[in-house]
Amino acid sequence: MKHFEFAKWIDSARGLVEEPVRVAMERHLASGCRKCRRTAELLSKLAAAARNDSRVQVPQYALRCAQVLQQPERVQILPRIPVRLLYDSFREPLPAGVRTQQRLSRQALYQAGDYSLDLQLEKERGSPRVALVGQNPEPQAARQAPGGHHMEYTPTKRLWLYVGVRQAGKRIDVRKTMRRSHAV
Repeated sequence: MKHFEFAKWIDSARGLVEEPVRVAMERHLASGCRKCRRTAELLSKLAAAARNDSRVQVPQYALRCAQVLQQPERVQILPRIPVRLLYDSFREPLPAGVRTQQRLSRQALYQAGDYSLDLQLEKERGSPRVALVGQNPEPQAARQAPGGHHMEYTPTKRLWLYVGVRQAGKRIDVRKTMRRSHAV
């Protein structure tokens, strides 16, 4: 019994084989070859599914989203604004009667040029993750009700925080003073 190549079964499922070859393949299947029958049936189902999928109209918004995802975001390296730590609750003495140094929250206030950055780090007892809550950097002269940010992360050795300040065309780089910040 002569089996046909897999590529021939693919062409057959797509209707691309010549008439004499198609007839020979049908005779082969009629002879009872189970292996080739399973292959032919699977490939026929696959070809039918592909034909049905090609009829689906993809919404324009989905196409636009896919196109945006294919284009890498422009990365702009902003000049660094030097940062100065103004306040760190970690440096405060513990209240009388408290015997542990293992704090569950920490607050830090940084100044970077005309901007201030207020960060709160919180950790649940027993969890490896830390929550970082902060305010958008605002020029000190324009202090109003700034929007905030919240993110959770698992501390690592080389953890840096960069805050982009697009209006100034610069970034606040808090990496050197944040080295022990995950030790809440």
